[in-house]
Amino acid sequence: MTDPMERRVRAYHRTPTTAAEANNEDVALSMHLALEGPDGFAPLFDDYGIFFARVSETPAPAGTSEEILRSLVDPHLFALRDGGYGVVATRVARGGAPDGTERSSVLVATSPDLLTYDELGLLDLGVTDGVHRPAAVYDAASDTYLLQWTNDAGEAFHAAVTDPADGGLASPAEPGPVPGLEHGAPISIPADIARGLEVRFGPIVNTGARPLPDVEVAVGSAPTVADLPARLELDYSDGSTGSLAIAWDAEALAAIDTSAPGEHTVAGLVRQAVYPTPFSDERADPSVYRFDFNGVEKFLMIATKDLHMDPVNNAGEPVGMPIRMADRIEDLSDEALEAGRVTEVDLLVHGSLDADGNPMTGCFWAPEIHLIDGTLSILFMPSYGDPTDMWSGRASIVQLRKDEAGNHLDPTVPESWTATRHVLCADGSELNKIQGISLDMTYFEDSGTHYYAWQMLGSVFIATMDPADPTRLTGEPVRIVAPEYAWDNFIAEGPNVLVRDGRLLLLYSGSTVGDSYTTGLVTATAGEGVDLTDPAAWTRLNHPIQKSGPFNGEMQLGTGHGMWSEDEDGNLLYVFHARTDHKGLTGRDMFVRRVHFASDGMPVLDMETEEELLPELRDVAVTVTVR
Repeated sequence: MTDPMERRVRAYHRTPTTAAEANNEDVALSMHLALEGPDGFAPLFDDYGIFFARVSETPAPAGTSEEILRSLVDPHLFALRDGGYGVVATRVARGGAPDGTERSSVLVATSPDLLTYDELGLLDLGVTDGVHRPAAVYDAASDTYLLQWTNDAGEAFHAAVTDPADGGLASPAEPGPVPGLEHGAPISIPADIARGLEVRFGPIVNTGARPLPDVEVAVGSAPTVADLPARLELDYSDGSTGSLAIAWDAEALAAIDTSAPGEHTVAGLVRQAVYPTPFSDERADPSVYRFDFNGVEKFLMIATKDLHMDPVNNAGEPVGMPIRMADRIEDLSDEALEAGRVTEVDLLVHGSLDADGNPMTGCFWAPEIHLIDGTLSILFMPSYGDPTDMWSGRASIVQLRKDEAGNHLDPTVPESWTATRHVLCADGSELNKIQGISLDMTYFEDSGTHYYAWQMLGSVFIATMDPADPTRLTGEPVRIVAPEYAWDNFIAEGPNVLVRDGRLLLLYSGSTVGDSYTTGLVTATAGEGVDLTDPAAWTRLNHPIQKSGPFNGEMQLGTGHGMWSEDEDGNLLYVFHARTDHKGLTGRDMFVRRVHFASDGMPVLDMETEEELLPELRDVAVTVTVR
């Protein structure tokens, strides 16, 4: 290693293998980073890509197409003159075939911190015989960047560039390499940049807990659990913090003799629910909602039936929109269903009529539960026809009825819900005027303005709406996320929004719904009246926020279409599906995870059980002093 205040990092691409190894062409042909540590260089982000090439042109209104998707090979990092970093690489077509630009040009990007990247485009080097294995370095003596490459014959060339950002050549290409410049050689980075890479792309682990405060109670009092610390405050390796609730020994607390002064110890157990994996078989696009059911806390679960990867007709088994309701999240699981602690009811089935009297015959895709204008609502997509035509699907809504006293009716009774109505544009026309189909609708509010976001044309669209009339938009649909990278390729779908610390965090999913399904993130400023129908209001993460990779010792594949939720203790949850062969089945299965926020403010969606809480911290005790 170099100076202890510095570390080295190197860039590379991988040789593609398979999606089952999270290393298909779309992943492998991108810039990966390895950071130097005591034992040498170690890959970051589970050896997944960190910087991906953008599409060659803005996706058309109908969406992203194969011919504009791009990948990259042979990335090289270098330091910029005024701070920050540059990347040069050879751009290729999706899958690795030449796209023609490698005859004369290199792909150039810059980054302030190696976490976010600004792709500047292609730099033409004035040659036509190939540009491969590029490398660059800033030369202080000439105040230029020296860029070298090899041509198709493997011969070295170099040129001087005034600034990679403006594409200006200071000299024409000349034969020979730049002395001392080696393609792919590591560069030194300051400790804070290295730390940022570890926080974003390395594991974050629990390192300890804050001491629990002692508790004092008065002589003759009757202490209760409310007198004891409610949560254990936790510290993590990146400097972030978190907490988990404590379940105290109520019997030991009740046994304390408060008739005289003294000290007593009460034991407790940190509540770290480890949910079944999978939580529910063949339930895709899951939604869990914490619901105040007329003064009683309940949890609702709803999802797409995905029997044998057939969400349209459910592989010939009964088609429906399943819902479960329980007092605890654990009791929404298949384990609880099999044990008889919960029942599952289909709110809609093949042949159910919509508000216009038309029979719905399949799909019932991506149901999400929201409270809209005080009314429990489900946004989802039904389809029509016999056989069912998924392209006939339309974003729709049903709402839970109330009795004369204003109390919600039982949400597990199909008759408690209104008839299905499509969500339409303000003028009553279809949302998707090109293909018809619209789906994956979600709802959120910011600064007093209410929004729907949904998928159509392979992209995420947004529009304003009035919660008093949830079947109509009040503004025109605007595309805010189109697939731009090989990792999300043809689809950006399943939006779901969380408001936290002045930011809107919008999750979306990309790639196909199989092993390569992946989760992305776009963010916007919350609470300041920003026009969220302006695409410029949203900032997009270049790399996925959740992906296929190892979790708790097993490979998880095809993670995606998740939603934010909350458990009994107020912990933030992420509920999503992934591909498994659990019980010999082949559909997309539901998973439930707690969410941690790293010190850089980014959500961690796959914190492992022992990363979240050291085993030795699960048992706690507090001293109760009677005075």
